Amino acid sequence: MCDVSAVQCSDINVEQWSLENIPVEIFLHICSYLDARFISRSLSLVCKRFHEILSDITVWRSRITKRWGNEYPPVPVDTDAFDWRLACVCIEDQYEFWNKKDVQMKPILTSDIHQGAVNAVHLMNSGLLCVSGSKDRSIVLWDLSNVVNGDTEVPYQISSDVHKGWVTKLASCGETLYSCSFDTTVRSWQLTTSLQRMSAFQCRTPVLSLDCTTNLVAAGTLARDVMLFDTRVGQSEVSLYRAHRGGVLALSMFGNLIVSASEDRTLTVWDRRAEKVMKQLILYDVPLCMSFSNNLIYVGDSKGNLHLINPAQGHFNIVDSYKVGHRARLTCVQHGMGSILTSSTDGTVRISTPTQRPETITVISSQVWQVTEFDYKNDILVVGGYHTALEVWLPCGE
Repeated sequence: MCDVSAVQCSDINVEQWSLENIPVEIFLHICSYLDARFISRSLSLVCKRFHEILSDITVWRSRITKRWGNEYPPVPVDTDAFDWRLACVCIEDQYEFWNKKDVQMKPILTSDIHQGAVNAVHLMNSGLLCVSGSKDRSIVLWDLSNVVNGDTEVPYQISSDVHKGWVTKLASCGETLYSCSFDTTVRSWQLTTSLQRMSAFQCRTPVLSLDCTTNLVAAGTLARDVMLFDTRVGQSEVSLYRAHRGGVLALSMFGNLIVSASEDRTLTVWDRRAEKVMKQLILYDVPLCMSFSNNLIYVGDSKGNLHLINPAQGHFNIVDSYKVGHRARLTCVQHGMGSILTSSTDGTVRISTPTQRPETITVISSQVWQVTEFDYKNDILVVGGYHTALEVWLPCGE
């Protein structure tokens, strides 16, 4: 018999694979079974070669294309400037997270703290502090840090009669909170151990919408005005424009631009430095809510439609309009690179893919009855409703 151990193989070139010479095709095939976040944050740091391979934007673009086709991103982009790596991590993260919400999320319902409908909710401090404003004219601070760590009770601090009318919207810049109201004012608050009043900005009629950036506050009013305040120069308006024939229901600031939506069914883009209207769009139905982020605008209307607008090169063209599954008017929309969240008076919050044709990932049937507004930050979702209730969805502990 032949002694196998004695066979000489010195003339056969047997290459041993290692981290330095594994074929790229094999490496990427292995990566296809791993999640994008692990690949980006961990695997790319294993060795210089892995880092070089995973620094190629075509790797991430190809991964997105294989999963989503040409549906993402939903508008044309500069392929060299677009962050394909971050986009891939975001869309995979959000899809997997919400697709498993029943095991990864837990809801906590608080009710009867407010004595009226919860009109506005806002997350601060990386999502660990929730602020809610109500028709009862109060603002409540909710400390979510304990429930994130496993507790079931949400500590809160209520400030009653902070306005003389309904609290309609909330916004923040840094540690400063802004609230607006039917009492015709916008107020600023410092958040320390409690709500400390800083300033009051007087508008001419009830304030329906609000947004802020560093040192600037924009307020949309019932009397069709958009008023701009500079916190550095006092409490008087520094600019005002009236481009609508109805109340300003939603607005968003981005750079030098202010985009406002009105009950007259128009969407107006105002250049605050040039002090002129850049563009005005007319919709079929009343625009009620808006999200302006990542060079995209989503607008929700009174018939449950979601409109995608591309602001590229100042054109602000309507790309498409969708039915995302709601049976009533949209009350809030928020989008990022990984998901689109919408809410409605049908009592649901829907999470969809941020693709050309949004695909429903999951639907949350809220316990707050008709949803008035929500906010979402760092995988924490807070939902306000007409039934004096606040619902918080938190990631389950590991």
